[in-house]
Amino acid sequence: MRVGHKKILLIGVDQAIPYLTKKFMNEGLLPNISQLTDNGTIGEAYSCPPCDTPTNWTTIATGSTTAIHGATSFYMHIPGEPFEYGLNIRSRSSLSRYCGAEYFWEVADKKGLKTFILNYPAGWPGSLKNGVISLLTWPLPESISRELTLKTELKYKKNTSKPFLKIDLAEKINRDLKSLSPQLQITIKMFNKNVKEFPPLTAYIIDTEGSGYDSVAIQSENDKNWQILKIGQWSDWILNDILTNHGILPCLFKVRIGNLSSEGNLLELQFSNIYNTKGWTNPEDIGEKIIRNAINYDIAREQKVDYMISGKIKSYLKLARNEALTIAQTISYMKKFMNWDICFFHIHLLDSVNHKTLGYLYKNSALYSEQKEEKAWEHIKTAYRIVDELVKLLIEQCVDKDTIVVFLADHGAMPSWKVVNFLPALIEKNLLNYKIDNLQKKYIVDWSKTKAFPYLEPPYIWVNLKGRDPRGIVNSKDYETVRDEIIEVLYQLKDPETGEQIVKLALKREDADYLGQNGYRVGDVIYFLKPSYQLFDYRLDKLNPAIQTPDLLNYPLVYKAQVNCAAHAYYLPTEKLGEYSVSVPLIFNGPNINKGFQLKDHVDLIDIAPTLSHLLQIPKPKNAQGRVLHEIVV
Repeated sequence: MRVGHKKILLIGVDQAIPYLTKKFMNEGLLPNISQLTDNGTIGEAYSCPPCDTPTNWTTIATGSTTAIHGATSFYMHIPGEPFEYGLNIRSRSSLSRYCGAEYFWEVADKKGLKTFILNYPAGWPGSLKNGVISLLTWPLPESISRELTLKTELKYKKNTSKPFLKIDLAEKINRDLKSLSPQLQITIKMFNKNVKEFPPLTAYIIDTEGSGYDSVAIQSENDKNWQILKIGQWSDWILNDILTNHGILPCLFKVRIGNLSSEGNLLELQFSNIYNTKGWTNPEDIGEKIIRNAINYDIAREQKVDYMISGKIKSYLKLARNEALTIAQTISYMKKFMNWDICFFHIHLLDSVNHKTLGYLYKNSALYSEQKEEKAWEHIKTAYRIVDELVKLLIEQCVDKDTIVVFLADHGAMPSWKVVNFLPALIEKNLLNYKIDNLQKKYIVDWSKTKAFPYLEPPYIWVNLKGRDPRGIVNSKDYETVRDEIIEVLYQLKDPETGEQIVKLALKREDADYLGQNGYRVGDVIYFLKPSYQLFDYRLDKLNPAIQTPDLLNYPLVYKAQVNCAAHAYYLPTEKLGEYSVSVPLIFNGPNINKGFQLKDHVDLIDIAPTLSHLLQIPKPKNAQGRVLHEIVV
């Protein structure tokens, strides 16, 4: 890389909200993000519908709209497939092989620039010659989870009937280990649903000072050096080749002595997560390097959906900070290891916290109370501080005078507290039909009688068209009539409590060209809700209209949200509710960037890739539709 060559660090913060970002900067809570704005350019940008995660991180990376790149939300339907097929593969829209547009980093790669893509909801697994793509904490299809098991603890005793938890006299004295009491022996073997066979490792309990047993000696299956551990001390990484559901995988873990009796009759061993090194980085050999050099914190959590918090928000935030620190360490390590020219990454904690809290901040919300508001502000401020700390670490460790820093989000969000159940309205108009599946005791779509099928994420409705769809029943001559019927049903949806119309806009695909929606993966009808309505309240089965439980179909048209109190994917990109918006904060900082400058008008996320290309003096992605933001450049 030649001296003075510009570099790019794109800090992607999912669901950062302009109002909250500005509020906390003005209150002095975000000094490091404020530093970027004071010495750079700040503005706001509009998402490309659907205003959600896979769609807009792809938009940012390609400079193209949904119609071109085809990443239509978390559940992507490809015409010609059964409608329910895409509902069973969450997030395949983030895979590079489904992207219909060229990525910014692919252009950079052709020019010999080195790119590091981390935790980014687009582009996996890619085919970079000079770069690296890693998933880290963001799971995607066609990858293998980084965690094979979560943290665990094993208790070994002399008197136990369990052979793999038994302390025995060493079968043979190990001459490499010095012990002033007879050597004791244990076998380390892990059992887990993800582990088919864990090659046992032998460890020794030894007395190093003549005052009783005080240490454990352990070695990796592939390492001849012994590690001698004292109570409370973590081992270095231990490598073991484990048979899993994905075949034999080289895995790493650490061990710590929690307790060891001086008599040697009780030993408590604490184990870190077992980390698989393969299947979540490309090239694959980078996984082991990241684990060994950047994973120092507990970052694993079990979530059914990417942004769902299954437990207490406070506990989630502790892990989220660990995740942020790990991301910073990984980016810093990879800077030293590969000296990247471009780094794109994404972190999701604001989205997760907002979905659980925003409705409690908004005084007109049915969920609002002063007590809930106070707790919600506490959690949201903590989340933003974590992001600010992440920015600080990256600036200190990875940013030099030649680095352009871009801080942005994929979408904002607005408080929401009303859930819409419009499937019965489609059923009533004979557009959608179900039949009972007695085995599952659920309703499944009767395709022989269904004219229209809805997706919720994305907010599209498809006509079940003959010749295009495998079980199509609508003749081409009736196509427009059915679309008109769908739109009429959507506009007739009214809140029983207020009489308010629920759908803000419903239109045909070709009429939504100005929204970047006239593409073949876009539904025949697109619809947008008014705030404060939403479609998902943390019940995964609701997101799959192909199979519904009786209670879901029997919900009223509008009901009060119980868990999810923020939304974004169902709204127009220009939508606002009070101070809250679906638009995103946008900050540029670095060489050739206007200092102390504020964009007067909103720009679009499709403008990011062309602008970065201009700053690096490389061609823009061939499908990019946005413009270069010349006004931010000096």
